[in-house]
Amino acid sequence: MIPSVITFTLKKKKTRLLYLGALLAVVFGSLELYLFSLLKYGAGKFILLCLVIVSCIYAIFCVASLIRLKKENFTGIYISDEGINDISTGNNYGSVLWQDVESVKIMDELGNPNRKYIVLKVHNPIDYIQREISLSKRRSLELKLQYYGSPICFSNRALNCTFDQLKDAVYVKYNHYKDMHPV
Repeated sequence: MIPSVITFTLKKKKTRLLYLGALLAVVFGSLELYLFSLLKYGAGKFILLCLVIVSCIYAIFCVASLIRLKKENFTGIYISDEGINDISTGNNYGSVLWQDVESVKIMDELGNPNRKYIVLKVHNPIDYIQREISLSKRRSLELKLQYYGSPICFSNRALNCTFDQLKDAVYVKYNHYKDMHPV
């Protein structure tokens, strides 16, 4: 019996790095703020103020990421009968529905042939790219479309599973969908 939803959690290392990043940002931000209060007026004070602001922004980003992941019980990917929702990559293209998927391919990463990606070739790649709010992430999805033929690419790098386990789960759900909805 196939479970209705297959989930994989994030690796502990990834969550620990977020905690460590938030902690270090707070510590360095506090130290920079202390040094800022000691300095007299000058160029060094402005640079220190900029560093304090960057540390605060980074700490807020880490805490927001941790809150979002905690809500999901640190689950990185959901694979269901309707499609896949991958939050391990940080891209906000939402759920990828099986009805939008033309094919599933396994491809080598461009810079490292030892790493593999699962690529979901979709009918409407531009729609998924436009869901991304961040311009830099949108550009990243456009490059994935150019290099891999689809913006929807993911691996097990941040997930607590092997690549074969992830690949098998994707193929099981995709083939199950195709069997239930013949063309």
